[in-house]
Amino acid sequence: MKCGVCKGGTGRGYCGACVQDRVCQHEWLSNVVQERTAQVAQSGWTADRAQQLYEYQTRRLQARRARVAELKARIHEREQQIAAARQWYRELSESNKRNSVQQLESNTGLSTRQEALEQSHATQGALERVETTATALRADRLVLTSALCTVVGLRTVETDVFAGVDERARLFGLPWPGIDDWRKFPADYINACVSHSVHVFSVLSNYLHLQTPFAVVKRGSRLFIRPNWRQVDVREAALSIDDDRASFVVGLAMLFYNIAFMCHRQGVRVPVEQVADAVENMRLAVLAQAEPENTARTRLPFALDIYTVVQEVMRMYADPAHPDADLELRSRVHDELRRLHLCDDAVDSVDYEDDNWAII
Repeated sequence: MKCGVCKGGTGRGYCGACVQDRVCQHEWLSNVVQERTAQVAQSGWTADRAQQLYEYQTRRLQARRARVAELKARIHEREQQIAAARQWYRELSESNKRNSVQQLESNTGLSTRQEALEQSHATQGALERVETTATALRADRLVLTSALCTVVGLRTVETDVFAGVDERARLFGLPWPGIDDWRKFPADYINACVSHSVHVFSVLSNYLHLQTPFAVVKRGSRLFIRPNWRQVDVREAALSIDDDRASFVVGLAMLFYNIAFMCHRQGVRVPVEQVADAVENMRLAVLAQAEPENTARTRLPFALDIYTVVQEVMRMYADPAHPDADLELRSRVHDELRRLHLCDDAVDSVDYEDDNWAII
């Protein structure tokens, strides 16, 4: 560093103190380089070893990308077949209706009933072909989503590489926090888990052609979530705990609500006490594609309420030792819900059991 005299000079010369300072800096940097070189030599890592590992991981990634591209092509082909079969079925139904009217007007008796029976058989055959194509599409989507689970480390079978360590679900090797861990774990760990779950959920919803109630938005390196049904005056909640805690609680509740909605569309009912187990819920949604009987459950109404999910998330951050802080957080969450237009403006209480709560 330059002293006051050398800093105001022409820069061609330095005083003895500045020269001694620079010599000390040079010696310190030399010692650091030597120490790091010795540590690398002791660890056994070499440039060749690192290059081999890099090439191996690159080949694995390329193979997985090729597999995903192949499965996407197969799904696209199946979807085209389903669209063609549905179009053919509509045309056949219209033709059958016209032929039925003409035949009923011109003929009576047994011949008319026989022709109607033949047309009914033809229609039934068309329905069976549509159902067969839909089953094949469901199987292809199951293969694609299972491949994604393999890539991200989401367990879809009972035997798993992490099964001997603990029973927690994992994404990219990170254990998903339990109900009592959200207040204890560091903010960077929570942000990493939430980011991984958002990434996997976005890919799954894309594979399943799912329109979610809340949309995730990425701005730079930060993630936000907002209601998907509003087109004007759209506000967003944060999906990072580094931001406002109340905004993060509401954003996390929206994410859990999206995952529960995806499970519902796959025929899986998620109870309220399990809504925070996002990784397990995504696993159940993937496995449900292998069970055709779940299709009938998708016709049932989606009974989960967003405010129930908000209460569940707030329980994760409840601290019995600081009741005043919990009351303050509830009030801030209430204000955040108003800002996002998720509650009726007539509600003046922070009690979420109030009957006046309603999505606008």
